[in-house]
Amino acid sequence: MKAIIAVNNLGFIGKNSGIPWPPNKADFKHFKEKTMGGKLLVGYNTHQTLPPLKGREIILDRREDYHLSDFDKYWCIGGKKTYEKYCSQFTELHISRINDNTVGDTKYPDLSKLNPNCKIYEYNF
Repeated sequence: MKAIIAVNNLGFIGKNSGIPWPPNKADFKHFKEKTMGGKLLVGYNTHQTLPPLKGREIILDRREDYHLSDFDKYWCIGGKKTYEKYCSQFTELHISRINDNTVGDTKYPDLSKLNPNCKIYEYNF
């Protein structure tokens, strides 16, 4: 399973179950390009704030333990608890660094159990 996350300069990933910074067109385009055609594993609160995502299937994490067989098609897209729960299964982690200093209410997840073979990619927006 792959994961994609955006974080700002202060380490925040969310505010009121959404993103804390103003919309970032370049990051949205990057997210769309990476996840198009995939299955998006998402937590309940994040699911409530998602806009329609054409060309992608939303899989709502209901706190069951998914051991996903077709890893290449699955993307974990949040929220914080969902990242923490599945990070041991990540094969790729795509981190968007957003150049913004807006204070949020949700900090970057604890990925101390990250799969040691996970490839990490970072992008600056």
